[in-house]
Amino acid sequence: MTKLFVRPLVVSALQIAITLGILIFHFHDSAKRAQMGEALRRADWRWLLAGVFAYGAVEILGAIQWQLLLRIQGLRLPWLQATSIFFIGVFFTLFTPGLIAGDAVQIFYLVKAKPERRAGAVLVVVMDRVLGLLALVTLAAVVAAARFHWLRRTAVTARLFDLTIILLAVGLLSLIAAVPAAKSRRFQKLFSALHLAEKIAELRDALRRYFVSRRRTAIALSLTVTAHLFYFGTFYCTGRALEGNVMARAPSLGEMFSIMPIVNTLTALPISFAGIGVRESLFQVLLHDLCRAPEAVVS
Repeated sequence: MTKLFVRPLVVSALQIAITLGILIFHFHDSAKRAQMGEALRRADWRWLLAGVFAYGAVEILGAIQWQLLLRIQGLRLPWLQATSIFFIGVFFTLFTPGLIAGDAVQIFYLVKAKPERRAGAVLVVVMDRVLGLLALVTLAAVVAAARFHWLRRTAVTARLFDLTIILLAVGLLSLIAAVPAAKSRRFQKLFSALHLAEKIAELRDALRRYFVSRRRTAIALSLTVTAHLFYFGTFYCTGRALEGNVMARAPSLGEMFSIMPIVNTLTALPISFAGIGVRESLFQVLLHDLCRAPEAVVS
């Protein structure tokens, strides 16, 4: 039992140490900190406000999609209760290392609300992540087709772009391979040996609901894609707010939407605490190399 607790603590401590190291590296210069403070004071509040509304739309769309996924599973909760569980998960995702804490909290509260539907509760959270992956793959594919050579303008950005495509491809292929693998005889024997056959069958039945309700699942995916676009728009608005202060020219809408799939994919890796530090470093590289803007931090 001690090892089960020690290992997550070591991983979390390492993530926090990396985060602090990156932040200290970027912001140890007092002159730079003063420059950032001055830039924020001179920022265009109208664009900052637009960014706030854009991010608000992200979470509103997420809450609607969450309710839709619950309905597909037959987990009918009052809107207030369902939305509360969603935002509790968002809080833990933002302020704890990695994504697993937010997912675990959401599963906990769903199971608490509907103890007889454990499999459905797990599948709601899993499907939320699956749709997020599919949305990123879709957007990355569009960007790769439209701006392939632009994203590979420098050696560094080419490596970041290639790493993003590899990670998304691995995630997608793993997702595709998971279903037939779970049906294989070898896995069936393993599940039986571990006395998990009934639980797996229950999960399979819950998963089948998403295939039966194709229309509502497609709507949930479209909501996820739209939420991603609003999230990208949040950073575009921030760039416009800082234009003329931190950066001579803010990235255009097309430029920002082209680099954001890279940023989102790489910050999802459990390298640092909630992606802090990694996101700032990626923006500095991508904005400088691709958008020809002076180094800036817009997150």
